[in-house]
Amino acid sequence: MNTVEMAQLLKYYGHKGYLKSVNARSFIVAVLPKDKAHNMKVMEELRNENQN
Repeated sequence: MNTVEMAQLLKYYGHKGYLKSVNARSFIVAVLPKDKAHNMKVMEELRNENQN
C-alpha cells in the first residue's frame, strides 16, 4: 500500500493526524497530543477487524 492509499484508509476510519511515511511493516503519523487517545481507539478497532 502506498502513502496515499494508507492516508485515505486512515481518514476513512477517523484517524486524526498527518501520515509521514509508510513501509511494509509500519507507518509514521504526526499527531497532536490531544488526539492520541482517539487514535489509539481507532487503531485498536482496526486490529480487531483484521483478526476476524
